[in-house]
Amino acid sequence: MILPDLDDLVLESDEDSGIEELGRRVLSRGPWSTVAYLVRTRGPEGPWEGPFLWLHRYQKVPQGWKLVSRFHTTEPAQLAALAGALDAWRDLLP
Repeated sequence: MILPDLDDLVLESDEDSGIEELGRRVLSRGPWSTVAYLVRTRGPEGPWEGPFLWLHRYQKVPQGWKLVSRFHTTEPAQLAALAGALDAWRDLLP
């Protein structure tokens, strides 16, 4: 999938897709850009689960932006552990 512009990016976010976007942050812009999403998901007729963190890397190509890699947390405890690690490292960040 090629996107003309990162700002045009839309996750399928409705009852039918099983994805609900709760938040989005562009972490870096350039020839390689990273977008973080906070989402909830659900299976067919199941309850909403999450929140989960999705990190997507996009590469600038002549036609626009191409999704090259992605990382998805698979349980809320992973997101909590990541938040705890970032908080513990806060003093080390510029």
